[in-house]
Amino acid sequence: MMSPLFESLVVNNLTILTDEPDDSTAMVWNEAEVQTELENNEKAIYRLDLNDKEVLLEEIEDLLAYKKTQKVKDLRLDKNEFFDEGVGLLVQAPALKKLLTLSLAYNKLTDQAVEALASSEILGNLKKLFLQGNRIGVQGLKALVASETLSNLQLLYLNLNPIGPEGGKVLGGPGKISQLEELYLQKIGLGEKGLQALCESENFKNLKLLSLAGNGLDDHAAELIFHSKAFPELKTLDLYNNKISDQAVDQLRTSPNLPKLDALQVDWRS
Repeated sequence: MMSPLFESLVVNNLTILTDEPDDSTAMVWNEAEVQTELENNEKAIYRLDLNDKEVLLEEIEDLLAYKKTQKVKDLRLDKNEFFDEGVGLLVQAPALKKLLTLSLAYNKLTDQAVEALASSEILGNLKKLFLQGNRIGVQGLKALVASETLSNLQLLYLNLNPIGPEGGKVLGGPGKISQLEELYLQKIGLGEKGLQALCESENFKNLKLLSLAGNGLDDHAAELIFHSKAFPELKTLDLYNNKISDQAVDQLRTSPNLPKLDALQVDWRS
């Protein structure tokens, strides 16, 4: 049974939004102010933010048994203490069938957690998945890319995971992630070989934002992107904290293969 203290924590961090999750313009109210709406409006988006609240495995069990959890469509659980085992509980919980956004950043998660997410029969509506700052490698990515459950993802954060060039090859290889519109791969050790796999992929025809910051990329990497036909819808390309010259940046701006690019983010040039 949920302790009164944890129940109070949940209630005080449950909010209703008037727009999609992650919209910075959305209006947010505390649950106490809109209790009637919470009980009756099935179309509303409910966010539960338990980031950095020291949530343990047993509290995940209590949360999933809590009646109001089934109304949550945006669940934030960054920086907690339930590890892979907690994810194993989340992915089997019927209460989370409506979930659109799930954030599990900085939880020391491994490939086992991603494999559990990928095999879930519950999370088929998920659109946004935040996994940055964990311990996810190639095996986890293989499960994610092949997952029917996660095939509706539009946004995927993988920053600060030990993915490396082989992970880039997995992301660029055959899979079911073709609905992605935003992909964040900052500081994953992607390297030129990993980037090449992305640039030769058929998975990213809908991608509008690609973040490759801090991957040790150079002018040859910029040339790969310039010639790639993998990103016809790309609007924002983040290349901060790489080793790309001014000349290569100027060349990228003129690529005929990036017709919709309007934001090229690079380090400040003197």
